[in-house]
Amino acid sequence: MAKVIFFGVDLHGHVNPTLGLIHKLIERGEEVVYYCSDAFQDKIEQTGATFRSYKGLLGFGTNDGSGIDTFMVFADFIVNKSHIIVEALQEEVKQWQPDYIIHDAFSLWGKQFAERMDIPGISVFANFPFIDEMADLDPDFFMEYVLRAADDPIYKKYKGQHDMYRKLLDKLSRMISIKHGLQNVNVINDIFCSKEALNILFTSREFQIYADAFDESHLFAGYSLYSRKESVEFPYEQLDGRPLIYIAFGTIYNELEEIYKTCLEAFASKEHQVILSAGNKINLKELGEIPDNFIVRPYVPQLEILKRTDVFISHGGANSIYEGLCNHVPLVVMPQVFDEYMGALMVEKAGAGIYLRQAEVSAADLKEAVEQVLTTPSYRDNCCRIQQSFEATGGLDYAVDGILKFVKQRVAHETL
Repeated sequence: MAKVIFFGVDLHGHVNPTLGLIHKLIERGEEVVYYCSDAFQDKIEQTGATFRSYKGLLGFGTNDGSGIDTFMVFADFIVNKSHIIVEALQEEVKQWQPDYIIHDAFSLWGKQFAERMDIPGISVFANFPFIDEMADLDPDFFMEYVLRAADDPIYKKYKGQHDMYRKLLDKLSRMISIKHGLQNVNVINDIFCSKEALNILFTSREFQIYADAFDESHLFAGYSLYSRKESVEFPYEQLDGRPLIYIAFGTIYNELEEIYKTCLEAFASKEHQVILSAGNKINLKELGEIPDNFIVRPYVPQLEILKRTDVFISHGGANSIYEGLCNHVPLVVMPQVFDEYMGALMVEKAGAGIYLRQAEVSAADLKEAVEQVLTTPSYRDNCCRIQQSFEATGGLDYAVDGILKFVKQRVAHETL
């Protein structure tokens, strides 16, 4: 039995995909300590892992806006947090003497702990995987969907010049390196991905954009639903068999009032039932009168709701998209920030839903998109196809096999 530390990120969309993996490792006899923020303690302990708190040191969130400036703010945030966490937890981590470390791709501190302790490190991509090598295949995609720089005047002027992205990335990497005293940093692979010699991806090559950019160090493990014991009451008895629309935009956005009002306007007629998971940062009274075909709650048991859903209107977070696909529920995606735009494009390319590109979606456009999804069987068929590609990878058993093999080989190599 080996001792393992997992360093997580305190976002539902990053914690939820890892729970099944942690549970499988523990079933195989590994002893796992999982670092995260206090709000996730119960959920993590249900896997059998030992919870350890970041003690208020983390606090992931969103930064409004897009483009290169926002990208740099986020990179700066990750590096600063890594410095703080490594300094604060180094004695605690050292005393536990882990045999290897697994960490979220955004948890740079996990990679740094593994390097300092000279033990195997493994990165887990809970978000939509993006790596620098993808830009070698399509630099414009990276500029527009990862850096979100489509409206940047310099990009507009020089769009189409193949080396523009590479020059920009090198400049950003040098800026981060100088500011934080780092060496030979690739801001994508080393900071946003914390890439290791083994990287676990919760998707399939069939669903991944530019899958050829991912070499053998990337293990595609599909996406597996892990049952979450949530003590959330919901009036299932009110669901009467009408087509069910589920609307959720995650748990961290603040300014969604206008989007929710658009949803109320679009589906106020009686032919559908609608469940709106509004989050706890919206005053529901500000939404005005709620049509009686709507069920509005701050939080709902998403996995149970998706089993009954016909169309999922989502912000395009990885957790939401993958859970929708696994339940064969086609999506209408209205991305808000960062990699959600890439997720929306992946859904569109897979034929599993519709990507609404408008900055401000009208009620008419939203209703039209939902009706198209409801009346076109191929959207659901393609969800089934993608879910089957997840299963074909071998899933969590394949991921755990890969982890244990990697650690064994690394240890054997070091003893030679």
